[in-house]
Amino acid sequence: MRAQGRNDITVQLQDGTYRLQQPLQFDASDSGADGHPVHWQAAPGAHPLLSGSRLVQGARDGVLWSFTLPSDAAPSSIYIDGQRRWPSRTEACPHCVVDAKGLSNVPPAILHSLQVGSLAVMHERWRDFRCSVVALGQGRVDLAQPCWHNATLDSAKNGWSVASPVGKYYAGVDWFENLAGDPSAPGGYTVDTAHHVLRYRPLPAEAAHAPSIELPALEQLLVLKGVSKTPVHDLVFSGITFAGTEWRKPASADGYVPLQAGYLVDGSRRTALPDNGEGMTRIASAVAVEAGRDIVFDRDSFQHLAAAGIALAGGTHGAAVTNSRFTDIGGGGIFAGDTEGHPVDPASKTSDILITDNRIDHVALAYRDNVAIMAGFVDGLVIAHNTISDLPYSGISVGWGWDYEGETPVQSSIHIEANRIERVMLQLADGGAIYTQAQSTPGTSCVVRNVTDMRHSGEGNGIYLDEHSTYFDVQHNVVLGAWVSAWASWSGHLRITDNWTGGAGKPHNAGPTKVWSPNFTNLKTLPTAALAVQGAAGARDGQPEPALPIRVPAACPKP
Repeated sequence: MRAQGRNDITVQLQDGTYRLQQPLQFDASDSGADGHPVHWQAAPGAHPLLSGSRLVQGARDGVLWSFTLPSDAAPSSIYIDGQRRWPSRTEACPHCVVDAKGLSNVPPAILHSLQVGSLAVMHERWRDFRCSVVALGQGRVDLAQPCWHNATLDSAKNGWSVASPVGKYYAGVDWFENLAGDPSAPGGYTVDTAHHVLRYRPLPAEAAHAPSIELPALEQLLVLKGVSKTPVHDLVFSGITFAGTEWRKPASADGYVPLQAGYLVDGSRRTALPDNGEGMTRIASAVAVEAGRDIVFDRDSFQHLAAAGIALAGGTHGAAVTNSRFTDIGGGGIFAGDTEGHPVDPASKTSDILITDNRIDHVALAYRDNVAIMAGFVDGLVIAHNTISDLPYSGISVGWGWDYEGETPVQSSIHIEANRIERVMLQLADGGAIYTQAQSTPGTSCVVRNVTDMRHSGEGNGIYLDEHSTYFDVQHNVVLGAWVSAWASWSGHLRITDNWTGGAGKPHNAGPTKVWSPNFTNLKTLPTAALAVQGAAGARDGQPEPALPIRVPAACPKP
């Protein structure tokens, strides 16, 4: 069609569920023309769903349902009538004792329910861990290597082990899953791996139903992959639902060992973790864009996913996720950017990313260290007018590198504006509704006109300027139930002014280059200006699809 000179091409998807046998792959040859994208969109009135799951019919086996699985299936969750069901779990093991090989002092009742392949799940502060059982002994289990080794590693400078199974915050195992035998509690299932049979104990309301499950199979649904010189470009995906993914890595020898926010420690023979977090791998995502240019996802839905929703990285320049819905996701909602602060090829650092008017809730259901929106190093990033709630850890996280990327900027034009965030930090610690790291180019980055409501959240900050957060303006935000933290003496050049809070609003490590006043504190009711900010924050209806090319202004919007 391009050869015929047709520049404006629309591909309409009709209503229905499209069950994929493999991920859809796009490269540079599938691109639109500059300024004339190919639109892949729902037909009028249609709701197309791209699914990576299989419909499996079962049989009754007494009070249980029994399903024969494909030989390669190892489900981390299943779906019944659109509702996620988790594998059966044990009770917590608060007195399990950590050693180099695994865990001892495992109670007999728990040990009896385990098998090789069971997963030990635990969290410490902001990190969540999953390592599989490789051997059972008298009152103990050995856990997979290198997973367990990496889970207990430290870094030379950063003290990562404080938030690990050998750190002072260790409180035992949250639960074991992938259990032996039949499921005991309604709504749970077990898998007989030798015979490839899944057994499910239905809830009372399900007991009369015909046994049927959605079995997620594919790890990815859509992959857009270019290279630096020939990017995949000028594509728009609109009105499409992405659902039904699986993710098998946590059951592997590497397990699930995060450093922070869905970035993982893999591989054997590690003697320490990197202080700056470089060299980490990212949790899988249903949709991935690498080396893309002017790519748009608008009015899409991401749901029923095992790992993350979408990732825009690997030298992507100009991409947008707008007016979309993210819910019922095992990992994070949206990832943007990279973890290398000073790449050899500057073009490999992602830039000009727009994330606006999305509704994101009930994500990070399985991998609790994940966040709604996570951005590593990006030059040009707008996170604006998103509504975010119901998360185990932070809402928005930007930046990387802690205090180990030197004294030159590693990001620029980070604009976090008019988001509404509440009910976060519900399980993990040391985070916040909005979390930042790293040094920005002076005069380009800001956190303005956001509403962070921590009154029904867990331990955390409203706005958390962590570690080496430098050159951020934090202004005209409504910060309820918590305050702003800039605790590190090596953070600086921060202007924290004209914010509203019901608390005392005391400076947290004031520092010579941190401006902490004026702010409006100890408020019983919000003034008119704060109410206007509150009313304007969050996702808006009816916003247009972003125009191409996508470029982020260097300067922040006026507060």
